[in-house]
Amino acid sequence: MSASHDPGAAGCRALFERLSDYLDGDLSPDMCSRIEAHVADCEPCVRYLESLRRTVRLVGRLAPPEIPADVRERLVDAFERMRKG
Repeated sequence: MSASHDPGAAGCRALFERLSDYLDGDLSPDMCSRIEAHVADCEPCVRYLESLRRTVRLVGRLAPPEIPADVRERLVDAFERMRKG
């Protein structure tokens, strides 16, 4: 891996903008290959990607917040109105 990549460089910035979609599996195979090729040679991006993966994993462990009954009722009413059109 090259330590000479600048995290502020255009390639790194473009990668940062796509990493969420990459982790969610929402990118084309070609784009995934391009990201993987970049990360294979860019230590700062490897660290950033690992950090993002850890963050996603930790956030996934959090319990969802409780929605107050009155808010839930208003949401259900709004969805019903939207569905009926």
